[in-house]
Amino acid sequence: MGEAEDGSTAWVVIPARGGSVGIPRKNLRRLGGKPLIRHVIDTARKVLPPEHVVVVTDDVEIDAVAKAAGVEVILETTPTPSAETLDTKIVRNLPELRRRGARDTDPVVTVQPTSPLLSADTLSAALRAFGSTGVASVLTVAPDQHLRWRLSESGSVVPAFTARVNRQQLPLEYRETGGIIAARLGDIEATQTRIIEPVEVIVLDADEAVDIDSYADLLTAAHLLSRMRVAIRVDASRELGMGHVYRMLALVSELARHDITVYLSASEPLGQRFFEGTPYRVELVENEEAFHARLRASLPELIVLDRLDTETAEIASIRAASPNSRIVTFEDCGGGAAEADLLVAEFVDNPSVPQERKLTGIDYALLAPSFESGEPAAKRVVAEVHNVLVLFGGTDPSGLANRALGSLARVGYVGDVTVARGLGAGALDLNSNLPFAVQVLDNVKNMPALMSRADLAFTSAGRTVIELLSRGTPAICLAQNAKELTHNHATEENGVLALGLGASVSDEQLDAATRSMLDDLELRQSYADRAVRAGKQRSNRKTLSAILARLGFEELSVY
Repeated sequence: MGEAEDGSTAWVVIPARGGSVGIPRKNLRRLGGKPLIRHVIDTARKVLPPEHVVVVTDDVEIDAVAKAAGVEVILETTPTPSAETLDTKIVRNLPELRRRGARDTDPVVTVQPTSPLLSADTLSAALRAFGSTGVASVLTVAPDQHLRWRLSESGSVVPAFTARVNRQQLPLEYRETGGIIAARLGDIEATQTRIIEPVEVIVLDADEAVDIDSYADLLTAAHLLSRMRVAIRVDASRELGMGHVYRMLALVSELARHDITVYLSASEPLGQRFFEGTPYRVELVENEEAFHARLRASLPELIVLDRLDTETAEIASIRAASPNSRIVTFEDCGGGAAEADLLVAEFVDNPSVPQERKLTGIDYALLAPSFESGEPAAKRVVAEVHNVLVLFGGTDPSGLANRALGSLARVGYVGDVTVARGLGAGALDLNSNLPFAVQVLDNVKNMPALMSRADLAFTSAGRTVIELLSRGTPAICLAQNAKELTHNHATEENGVLALGLGASVSDEQLDAATRSMLDDLELRQSYADRAVRAGKQRSNRKTLSAILARLGFEELSVY
């Protein structure tokens, strides 16, 4: 540790003056939970012993931060002139390095605190480079290909290129990142500079090359330093429905700045079809053991489960695979929910989970990003219903769409009907004698517009109810299965006429509800008003912020 490839001992020098014009007190400004300068100090300590990491400063606060980090400090007694070059500063302090044991052959690596993304691997690579024949200096660079303009001798602006071509066709140029400039102590002393031929460069990617010079750079670095690895386990099937993948699409849209992988079952093609064409990384797993193996390899900071009820043993296996991950589970009534770090239950509470480890109710629902374009406006309820929307989830396993159409026919409705079918829904058995026009739409892309236009909707008791609330559209609800009967959001208070389990509702009961909603303007208006009130309580941003806050994660307010 601390040796270059040629056997010499290396030193890292971190120059950090107290003054800064662009960002006052820049080197002490907190970034990612600690002062800016601590990032490079901590990186250097991963490669070198602390006595070979030396901060040169004119500021007593920086002195205190560096000493608290366990490294050496050269405290200069006079403020550093703003015009002083780093070459001058390093040369001026070489005698002090000698007094601390540095030799002529030792590489002196200047690392600027304004490069907080600089990695230990890059620093190690710089030290190894000194074992190459003829290398006198090493510096970090980043590709910099742009069409450039310059001032001519006459003072006019002229192109610095010979032909306008795409950026990738320009000659390859590099800019110094400021992260690392290194040379041997004796060479620096002899030449009075750190750039000595022959020079070897280490090319950094754009993220690692970030150099803090402005507040915009600070925000960029804060984004990169706070990015998480996120693993999402979700599925869709005719039995499971499509609501889970819709919810996770909403979540990944909000978390898009992070490093996300969506894991789907290789045996369930519906989920795979759903995520086709989205910009998110998707990986297929044969079983849960294969998923756990991926977790062991990637060690995500956040794991999200949206597959209904988990077992205690499943959560234990996930924790064993990735011990430092935080685990969130959605709509989970299984015993595993109590072992997760957080339960988000839009529809069904799990009393075994302590209140401080769960978020419950439709206020925490996640809807497709298209529903986030604005708050629901007051619904203009017309005296006569002209547009009915029939929605029964992405699969409609109980055939409730046909039941809604039958009821509309029996009560004599003569307006327009739109039936929206999901990826997993079977063919619709349309009766040619229906007294109204029916339009069937598959895999609708703009559902908010469709819901906003509807005067009345038929729906199951899943997340579609919440989507209708966000548009202020009154609804008649038939549950697809016993699981949906446990959902607590399809209520009159929320503008939904809930009839219970669809298979248990008689045609007479369904027709009575249909007739009352079609004929009673005052009733429809009251349901629409309740829907608007309920729909205003939630947003995806609010839900994500609440999740991250409960888990102790930082989310930048600018995103």
